[in-house]
Formats: sequence, C-alpha cells, structure tokens
Amino acid sequence: MSRPHALVVGASSGLGAAIARRLKQTDHAVSGFARRPSAEADVDVSFECDVTDRKALAASIAASFERLGPPELLVYAAGLPAMGKTLEVSAVAARAAFEVNFWGLDNAVHAVLPAMAARRRGTILGLSSIAALRPIPHEAYYAASKAAATRYLGCLAHEASKEGVRVKVLNIGYIDTGFAEKTAWFGMRTPERRASAVTADDVATAALELLASHRMSKTLGWRENTVAIADRLFPELYDRWLRLRR
Repeated sequence: MSRPHALVVGASSGLGAAIARRLKQTDHAVSGFARRPSAEADVDVSFECDVTDRKALAASIAASFERLGPPELLVYAAGLPAMGKTLEVSAVAARAAFEVNFWGLDNAVHAVLPAMAARRRGTILGLSSIAALRPIPHEAYYAASKAAATRYLGCLAHEASKEGVRVKVLNIGYIDTGFAEKTAWFGMRTPERRASAVTADDVATAALELLASHRMSKTLGWRENTVAIADRLFPELYDRWLRLRR
C-alpha cells in the first residue's frame, strides 16, 4: 500500500520542518513547499516557491501530485510576522503578513481542496496563534492576519465536511524558533520574550494528535490555554494584567 501523501507548506524551517519530519517518520510521503529548499531528511521531495504567487504555488502542488500521488493532507505552516507599535508598522510589512498568513493559505487551499473533494477524503490543517484568539499588544497586523485565517478555516470546515474533507486549526503561542526575530520591531526595541515550555517537536506531536482526533481545533500550551479560557470567562482580567505590566 502506498504511503499517504502529505503536503507541508512552510517546511524549510521551524514548526513546518518539525511537522514534515514527524509526518515522514510516521510513514507519510511528504512534499515540502517554501522559498528555500527543505532538508532532505525532512521531506521526500522539495519545491521552492512563493506562497503568495497563486499560479506558481498551484503549479508546484500539481507537480507534487504527479510525483507522490493525490493528497491526503495539507499542513499550512508558513507564516510572516509584522510586529511593533501599530502606527509605526510599515504598510509593506503589514500587507506582506496578510499575503503570507492569509492569502497564502487561501492559495494552498485552492490548489489542494478540489482534488480532496473529488476523492471525498483528506484533511487540511492550519497553524494559527493564540494572538488570533486574544489581542496582544504590538501584534496588531500579525494577529489580524491569523484571526482572519482562523475564521476562514472555521467557515471552510462547514463547507468541506459535506465533501468528505476535514479542516482543523492548531493554535500556538510564542515558541523559540527565531520566528519573531525575522523582522524588525517597528517603533520599538525587540522585546525580551519568554517562550513557553512548548517546543517545535511538541507542536509536531500536537498536530498529529489533532489530525487523529475528531476535534476541529486545539490550543497548545498550559499558558495559552489559561489565557484562552480566562478570556472567555473573565474577558477584562487579561486586559487589567496587561495594564499593570506597562
């Protein structure tokens, strides 16, 4: 029996690389998509492409179908930060975050979902953020792009389920992968941030657990779950804590 084909967008580093590696270890045939080549140990085949270029991404994904067969899984792990004081963040950086975090996801879905729907099977998993659930200072554009992507996936889940396709979201917090340091912090110094105890390998484990479950979404990390629960039960509590920290 052939190995199920998993596509990981953003597989060249960080969380995407960790998930791709784990999928390959669990007997998936993995295609990696990113601006840079993925490590040979993490994927079966690597495609260099720009997720914001719909035609180029679609062509790369179509080529992966020819190499490794029809898709069983799409993981969208590509992401781009746009951090700093909201009025100081450049329009270029803000729009770039939306292009990667939201429109790149939409581009990948358009390239993969029809093939899944035709076979009436498959799963789409998007990596999102606690910032999509709870406002965080100095992350306005990043949070907004992730919130848009999360709501997009939630809406898509209802539609895709009628075609036999599952859609899931994994929410994570700050993890020390160097992601937040990829861009300048506009109008301020890069803050000292404490990562939770969650690692990239933990994210990969959580992703596979979510894929195997009947749940649509999961928030990873005790601190992130505390924030999410407190926000639902006591929406003003977190705001008061933030004011005290200023």
